[in-house]
Amino acid sequence: MGMVLANQALAMLYYPNKIMNSYDVVDLYGKPKIISAPKVSVCIITYRHANFIEKCLESIVSQEVNFDYEIILGEDHSQDETVQIVKRYADAYPNLIKAYVRQQNLGAKQNFLNCFLQCRGEYVIYVEGDDYWTDSCKLQKQADFLDTHLTASACFHNAEIMFEDGSKRPTQLVNSPNQALWTHTVDFFKEKETWFMATASVMMRRKYVNPLPSWFKDCKSGDIPMYVILAERGPIGYIPEIMSVYRKHVGGQSYTDSIKSKEFLLNRIYMYTVLNEYTNKKYNEFVNPILADYHEMLIHCDEYRWNLKQKQRHLMLAFRLKPNQNFNTFFNLFKKNLALQIVNYIRIFLKSY
Repeated sequence: MGMVLANQALAMLYYPNKIMNSYDVVDLYGKPKIISAPKVSVCIITYRHANFIEKCLESIVSQEVNFDYEIILGEDHSQDETVQIVKRYADAYPNLIKAYVRQQNLGAKQNFLNCFLQCRGEYVIYVEGDDYWTDSCKLQKQADFLDTHLTASACFHNAEIMFEDGSKRPTQLVNSPNQALWTHTVDFFKEKETWFMATASVMMRRKYVNPLPSWFKDCKSGDIPMYVILAERGPIGYIPEIMSVYRKHVGGQSYTDSIKSKEFLLNRIYMYTVLNEYTNKKYNEFVNPILADYHEMLIHCDEYRWNLKQKQRHLMLAFRLKPNQNFNTFFNLFKKNLALQIVNYIRIFLKSY
């Protein structure tokens, strides 16, 4: 996976507006009769969400709006009761739901792209099947916001985080009372893994994200690249109301990320590198320290546990990305990341003789 992409390639390669692979035709369930020109599209992907998907769907089909909307739903070959629930709702709401019941597992990103790029609404919302909405006027409020604020590329609202992972942590809010009313591109680069927009809370203008750049598919995270793409086209507005719930549970997408995994860390380096290119390196001073952090984390990844050569390589890459490239910076990096490990290597070596 290349770490640097040419600006020309970034500008020219896009996924098409419609992805209609052969399995999309085969996977289409029933005979949906959704409207041809909806104002809003709701894109849902679900996999093994038998305990959650009904509440998610019910919160969406019960929306009170003065416009037409559609639901594009991708069920990714679950081995539980998710399929039966999806079919039941698709049968009950053929004028609203277009459901794909996959004959084989596509994976979250491909399932998402196949559904998302078929959305036809002026505005689009993406929802994962284990989250749900808590305000029956959510779609109306967000559509009204974008109708009124013509320069906004998207808008989002506050959401509750519900911990169902056995931690017994109390419910908390995603956004604090001092959340800024407008978000710009730089806000996504002020720290790595920044997260202040619950996925199910974001409504975006489809014209800015369809088609999508070809590199989008290669990024494990979809949220950060999507929001940077949007913010480059206009500010993202914040509605200070709580209108959805984000569940954190063991089977959720956030639990598939590991800061000890080489594959995960390299993908984050790829993502921030390609976003830096996409934004013409306007935010270099913010992106480079983030990249340096990931190279430091790679020194401690499971795959490099006994690979001193790779550890040294990522130490040097981290150093070159630091704003102050002097002896003190290098010494502190070495002391923090390698000194103790080298001492331990020596001890192990001496014990073997």
